[in-house]
Amino acid sequence: MTGYASGNEVALTCEFCFETISPSDNFCFFCGKALNKEELLIKYYFKKGYEYDVIILFLSKFHGIEMSLRTLKNRYKCLGLRRRSAHFDETEVRARIQQELDGSGCLSGYRSVWHTLRREGFTVSRQSVEILLREMDPDGCEMRRRHRLQRRTYVNPGPNFCWHTDGYDKLKPYGFPIHACFDGFSRKVLWLRVTRTNNDPVIVARSYLSVVTENGGCPKKVRTDCGTENGLLAAVQCYFMADIDSHIYGSSPHNQRIEAWWLFYRRSRATWWINFFKDLMEQSVFTPGNDLQMECLWFCFSSLIQCDLNSVKDHWNTHLIRKSRHETVSGRPDELFHLPELHSAEDFKHPVTEEQCRFVLENYVTSDECHNDFQEYFNYVVDTAELTPPGDWRDALAHYNRLIEFAEGGS
Repeated sequence: MTGYASGNEVALTCEFCFETISPSDNFCFFCGKALNKEELLIKYYFKKGYEYDVIILFLSKFHGIEMSLRTLKNRYKCLGLRRRSAHFDETEVRARIQQELDGSGCLSGYRSVWHTLRREGFTVSRQSVEILLREMDPDGCEMRRRHRLQRRTYVNPGPNFCWHTDGYDKLKPYGFPIHACFDGFSRKVLWLRVTRTNNDPVIVARSYLSVVTENGGCPKKVRTDCGTENGLLAAVQCYFMADIDSHIYGSSPHNQRIEAWWLFYRRSRATWWINFFKDLMEQSVFTPGNDLQMECLWFCFSSLIQCDLNSVKDHWNTHLIRKSRHETVSGRPDELFHLPELHSAEDFKHPVTEEQCRFVLENYVTSDECHNDFQEYFNYVVDTAELTPPGDWRDALAHYNRLIEFAEGGS
């Protein structure tokens, strides 16, 4: 039994030691306990919020577990999994919501917060989250009510028909450019990464190759803007498809799918980070252009921002896209991408062999890592001072201030 190799691997958690394990493991690598994989997979998909029929298809298609609807319901009952009329600890829920409000999640609406809670195992109703959020963040709720969005019609016949890639530069002045890719039909986030630069063709091509390898194939088309960072990706896509028309250049406003998602990211997450770094600038904590401070900011905050992006990616890929008057397919992005047959759609994935990927990787996508004296120095200080990795933005800021003191004080 294996997780599906399609860019969204299943990561289970051992119920004995709480370490991350693979669905292919029969025993936990860390504590040695035997694993009930069927039980763990049911809990995993339950927390993601999937419906009965979708969970049954996931288990059958990607894990080789055949199960009837009645059996699944019995498993739910035995495992104590309930979505309705479930009791929850209001104190714990309040504390978790407050944690979201205390960071970049403060811009999220009640549906987003509710989905975040469900992914983490809280069996709380959406109405309860709405009431709590209005009580705990009345100003934020009122602000979100004023947003309106006008849409243009977008048509895509199935998953892997067209991928959309683009860079996000709103955090670039602080040293954190972001690059992402989306499937046009399912709206699934295929990669979402913070990098040292999003203008390097090698970095963009490496992200593309990684997802193609996990997915077992490439899309029929890839759409990008006209930036030079997309040249190598375009060449690799045309090589895999043996078709020069399999890559499309266009202006950023016409790359509609991903440009619309950047608006969501700006509202839900990026604005908090932008304001946070602007506050640090106004307080003279760091100055853009100061190499030492910029490198230290990257050292302290890059992993934290990537962790936040991973959470945003998982949240988006498992949230429910509701029906609307626009020509969009409703469902969850993961479900739409992996189970297009549920929506009478066709998967347009073009098979790519490991040999093809290896040939491109070895001959064209060379390593971009280079020696960095600043990062080497910061690692030395962390080891010497026995500093623990930051758990949140407060810890990261404390690390930053301490490392700058070390560097400027020479101690």
